[in-house]
Amino acid sequence: MSDSKSGSKDNLNESNMPLLSDDGAEKAGETPEKEVVEMELEEKKDDSTEKGDDEKKEKKEKAKKEKKVKVPKEKGPSCIDTLSTGLDLTARDRRGINTEIDLDFDDVLAEPSAAHGFDPIWRLSFVLFSQTKLWIYRIISAIVAVPLTIIWAVIFSLLSVIYVWVVRPIIRIVELLLAVFKRVFVSFLSATLEPLCDAAGAVFGRVRVANNLVQTA
Repeated sequence: MSDSKSGSKDNLNESNMPLLSDDGAEKAGETPEKEVVEMELEEKKDDSTEKGDDEKKEKKEKAKKEKKVKVPKEKGPSCIDTLSTGLDLTARDRRGINTEIDLDFDDVLAEPSAAHGFDPIWRLSFVLFSQTKLWIYRIISAIVAVPLTIIWAVIFSLLSVIYVWVVRPIIRIVELLLAVFKRVFVSFLSATLEPLCDAAGAVFGRVRVANNLVQTA
């Protein structure tokens, strides 16, 4: 009896085993497809979220660009323009300190009425003289003006400093000493010579001179 029971149990187990294995195989066959589908869905979701994020970023960037776009401001005057507002660029020698070298073509070259050359040569001479003088002065002054301006500014600033802080106080001291000496000397003269001069003036003030004309026969 025990053998028959054990045999029947074994048969049952054998009959059940294929079913379990088939179910496991079916389940094993279904899981990869589901995973692929799920992965595709997740990728789609990620793509949609990324697209949404990209659209939001683009909108934000556009909004920032629209905010950043400003009307260009007009450029104001430069530092040199503001510091040289009172400078007269037309009359550069208003005080006439260089009138000696204010020479033009007519001040240097002149043809008398008895000796006239060809008119085109005279015009060409005028143009060459004036333009050569002008452009050579401009080129040399452009090279030399800035360093010499700095040098002369330093020299005159040093002279101003020396005069303000050294020379003028010394002159003031000398003036003060001379004022004291003047007061003492005037007091001395008023005490000594002034009475003598007054007395001599009183004596000689009474002298009268009479002019008599002598008549001859």
